[in-house]
Amino acid sequence: MASFLGKAFSEIARFAGNVNPVTVEKKKKNVVKDLRSMEPLFKHYFAPKGYKYEKTDVGGVATEIFSKKENGNDKVILVIHGGAYISRMMFYYRLLNKRYSKASGGGTVVHFEYRCAPEYQYPCALEDTLKVWNWLVEKGYKEENIITVGDSAGGHLSVNLMMKLKEAGRKLPRAAVLISPWLDMTASGKSYVDNYKVDPVFGIRGQTPTAEEVKELLMKSELYMWLGDNDRKNPYISPVYNTFDETYPPILVTVGGNEMLLSDSQTLVEKWNQAGSIAKIHIAEGMFHAFNIYQLFPEAQKALKIADDFIKEQFFGNK
Repeated sequence: MASFLGKAFSEIARFAGNVNPVTVEKKKKNVVKDLRSMEPLFKHYFAPKGYKYEKTDVGGVATEIFSKKENGNDKVILVIHGGAYISRMMFYYRLLNKRYSKASGGGTVVHFEYRCAPEYQYPCALEDTLKVWNWLVEKGYKEENIITVGDSAGGHLSVNLMMKLKEAGRKLPRAAVLISPWLDMTASGKSYVDNYKVDPVFGIRGQTPTAEEVKELLMKSELYMWLGDNDRKNPYISPVYNTFDETYPPILVTVGGNEMLLSDSQTLVEKWNQAGSIAKIHIAEGMFHAFNIYQLFPEAQKALKIADDFIKEQFFGNK
């Protein structure tokens, strides 16, 4: 059962963040405006004591670097933010910088601002992700010392990055942490129906439409502006249709039990393990989309602790 604070945050998400097409139409919401509404908040970030924070330009991609002033190491956490490919970098991602650095033994944390819809469509965000990846490698960071962390669309990009590197015959990251990854643009998973009535972000309380009705609703959603005219079953659009193998690195997936996107995570983990690689999943009962990045309740802290332990294990073993 969800904690009191977890339930409270779910209701906040329902009130402020619901992007179901029916709700959007009824309330005359502007999805792009709403998802970008928090971007101006806390634009200035000051690194805590013992750390430094820098901004740079990587081939036109605004990039942020958070690192220890002393006693750092060669490890990197590459954070790929979410936001349905519509909203851009939010302040709350930076609040996890120190945590990620500590989990990686004093590693560097890198964020970047990829191009978003509706101004830009696929493959712009993936191209920007590859730019930052190439920049890290060119700076001398080894692929086996990089772990990606991505939520929602950022989880999608993290998987896309691995697929693109694999296709090019290049080295993949050490591992990946995927937070409520958005992986199936066909909305074909069982949870799209089963969780419709309980998902505070994508669903409507108490209603359970058929699979056909859910798909019809979602296909009209502005959330899919980023994919343009691309085939929704293209593996780069919906990675649940990709064929993986044992050369893909270990992944940890954390996801809310009440998410309509729950099946995306379950399908990926199943395919990953069947392919011979390692995939772990943590399903938080009663939780909503990308709940862990908000930190302020027990379920979020537990999921973050699981991610910390996974990062430590991948970099340093069971020490």
